[in-house]
Amino acid sequence: MSFFKTTSHEVLRARYNSLLEDVPVALFTAISALSIQMIVLNDQVHWSLSIATPLIRMLIVCSLLLYWFWHRDEQPSIDKIRKRLEIASIVFILAGFFTFWRSIYLYPLTDTFGHYFLIFHNTLYGFCFAFILSKLGPAAYAYNLLMISSAIACIYRGDFEHAHLMTLLIMVFEVGMLITMRGSTTMFDKWVNATFETHTLLKENQRLANQDVLTQLPNRRQFFVQVEQQLALARQTQDCFAVGILDLDNFKPVNDVHGHHIGDLVLIEVGKRLAQVRPGQVQFYRLGGDEFAFHLVTDDKHASLKQIAHEINQAISQPISIDGLLIIVKASMGACIICDDYISAQTLYEHADFALYHVKRTGRGNLEIYSATLEQERMHLNRIDQALRTADIHAELYPVFQPIIDIDADEVCAFESLARWRSPTIGAVSPAMFIPVAESLGMIADITKLMFSRSMAEMTTWPETMRLSFNLSAYDVTNQAVIKELIRMMHTSQISPDRFVFEITETALLQDFETARENIGLLRKAGAKVALDDFGTGYSSLSHVQHLPLDKLKIDRSFVKDIETNTTSQTIVRSILTLCQGMHMECVAEGAETESQVRFLQAMGCQLIQGYYFAKPMPRAQLQAYLADAKLIPST
Repeated sequence: MSFFKTTSHEVLRARYNSLLEDVPVALFTAISALSIQMIVLNDQVHWSLSIATPLIRMLIVCSLLLYWFWHRDEQPSIDKIRKRLEIASIVFILAGFFTFWRSIYLYPLTDTFGHYFLIFHNTLYGFCFAFILSKLGPAAYAYNLLMISSAIACIYRGDFEHAHLMTLLIMVFEVGMLITMRGSTTMFDKWVNATFETHTLLKENQRLANQDVLTQLPNRRQFFVQVEQQLALARQTQDCFAVGILDLDNFKPVNDVHGHHIGDLVLIEVGKRLAQVRPGQVQFYRLGGDEFAFHLVTDDKHASLKQIAHEINQAISQPISIDGLLIIVKASMGACIICDDYISAQTLYEHADFALYHVKRTGRGNLEIYSATLEQERMHLNRIDQALRTADIHAELYPVFQPIIDIDADEVCAFESLARWRSPTIGAVSPAMFIPVAESLGMIADITKLMFSRSMAEMTTWPETMRLSFNLSAYDVTNQAVIKELIRMMHTSQISPDRFVFEITETALLQDFETARENIGLLRKAGAKVALDDFGTGYSSLSHVQHLPLDKLKIDRSFVKDIETNTTSQTIVRSILTLCQGMHMECVAEGAETESQVRFLQAMGCQLIQGYYFAKPMPRAQLQAYLADAKLIPST
């Protein structure tokens, strides 16, 4: 027989814990009641009934009390709890049967006081013990029924006046007692269930607050909590501690081309793969988007960190198959290691993030560890940031121009306009350094328009056949307001639109491909040309050529610098030239620095070349002199 088969685990454990507090009260009460019973019945019945039997029952009660004492601090399993409660219920019911039989047996052997005592004794037993042990459920009700029944039976066996009134009085209290017991037990169970649901909800909220919903990895909030804790532990053990941040390279095109659903599935798979890299040694987190983080205890030689970074890229770079698509992503990683210096989790993260920023600018797919060199660069960027915030861009920024040479015509066919900044506080600053800072500060649009206006002013002094190549930043390409303003300025200038070539990079396309394509369409519709810069080094270069309305490709300088000796570079350049010829696009080779490179490119059929061999970028004051004196192609 099971009294608790359908009771939930939470209610069962709560009843058990509650009974642990109630059982000693019930047992002490039972011992006291048995002692009084021995005194009352000692002179009325045989000693075996008045002394021996209660003593045996007291020994049993003491044994139960000892058992409770030995097990009071246990945290038993739910099966053991169920078994103990069922045994307790059986013992309780058996005690009720024994007391019922004993009262009926003793009643005719006692005098009038004994009669009243047994009735009073059983009634109180029925009320008191049933209520104290009400968490036993059905057993408590059964015990109550036995005790009250024995009391009423004793009333009707005796010669009492108004026995029915005595019975009615007991029944009135019995009904109240049962209602109270039922209400108390029900409210207890409801309270337990409500508490459990609240606790479950709190745990779920805590889980959601600390876990990324998509990948099921711990989230950004948990990352900083754990880093603080692990950092404190590492200080105590004097271990080196490393924080790493990884960013998926070229993940945005996955979302743009295949949709966010596929992108989410890729992130889920990446999360699963990361979780399998050194479990127990490395903990991974998703910070947001396609950015993940990890931390670990490492050595001061960085060997274990580098090995783990290698394993991470090995795991991530394996093709991901989703709905028939084969998607390949890689990761760039930045890390910071601390061995003895006191540093906060936030600072550690910022240093790792800067290392990631550096590796994504200089060579994706690698690990960069924060160093003294990067610290100097970071401080320099901070100085650039502060100087740019207060800069008078109209006075400090200016364009310089580098010629693009038509080899066949032996003449300058265009100038590329390049922004330069000379700060009165920090001196000359490379555009590779200040352009990203200007983008982050929201100043790039103003700089773009200023450089374009000044470049157009210079164009008015050039021959009418000479073009201007003008670079657009990633922000410019994806900002339609900027594009429309450039078109307006172009039309207002009265310069023929076909003399303008706007250069964009593949990095800019990765920001928002669809918007970039729409804006490129606006520029071409206005009559301008569009060139794809640094061709061959980005993600899905051929895909961009296929899907974008382009007029020109610019071969990246990395293929030109060793073109005389590197057969791979030769093959790539030759393929790009063939591609441009087949698609009726112009092709410019960048980075030519020697005569032999120029002649090699010319022999391959490259008509437009740009590089230091012909001229470095020059200020406007030198352009006319250069055009008058330039000897472009050496005589053979």
